[in-house]
Amino acid sequence: MNKYLWLLIIVFISFHQILRGENIVIAYEDKEQPPYYLGSGGLIPENYPGIAVEMVQMLEESIEGLTIELVRLPWPRCLYSLGNNLVDGIFNASYSRDRLEIGWYPTLDGTHEGEVDKSRSMAVISYSLYKKADAMLDWNGTLFTGYSRNSLGAPLGYSIVGDLARSGYEVFEFQSTEGGFLMLENRRLEGIVVQDITGDSILRSNSRNYGDIIKVTPPVVTKEYYLMLSDQLVRSDRDLAERIWTEISVSRERDFADLEIKYSGFSVEE
Repeated sequence: MNKYLWLLIIVFISFHQILRGENIVIAYEDKEQPPYYLGSGGLIPENYPGIAVEMVQMLEESIEGLTIELVRLPWPRCLYSLGNNLVDGIFNASYSRDRLEIGWYPTLDGTHEGEVDKSRSMAVISYSLYKKADAMLDWNGTLFTGYSRNSLGAPLGYSIVGDLARSGYEVFEFQSTEGGFLMLENRRLEGIVVQDITGDSILRSNSRNYGDIIKVTPPVVTKEYYLMLSDQLVRSDRDLAERIWTEISVSRERDFADLEIKYSGFSVEE
């Protein structure tokens, strides 16, 4: 998306938010991540938007007077927008201490830097290594073997990049998971570490093109994912913020299984 068009969208959303005091703006990534969100670009499908999207939309039903506007942006811009209070929340965001600089997670003690409250997460998602079957690079459950510089990639702006860097691995950041698979197929990378739900879906729907790419087990890491809220929202209406996080956990316990059935069989092509 053109950066000037993106800024106009954010300005419009912020102005609209001022006019409607009950309205909050929540952003999520503009790429598909079945079954959590479907469609791409700025599109928010009406009937099958994705499990996480429906969980956020359900907040309007459970919190009286709350109206939610959803907007889709590239993930790095979601993070930027939250950190600059241009949006009130973003999802799905895994926990990273570095991200405390841009917003809030639900915590056990209610403080900004307290222990994150995993019971109020939206979902649990794993990252795995995908590689060509004959590649030397591998994962043994603890560390990468056959690793060499410039051989490993991960999606731009995702928390896994920092995780790998802190473990001493140099990571090439690509713009999209689909782009990462193309680099892998063309042997520009030996391995990519991406979210299972997206990687598995790409392999299923592109088996003819990616037939020699395999997923390595066990996962590199498994993480809880959250609805992060802006500093401005939490400090101005702490009761609302806590209610949002609590209702997300209620929805996960009550509705997640039914939503999984609803979205079973969806792939990135759909």
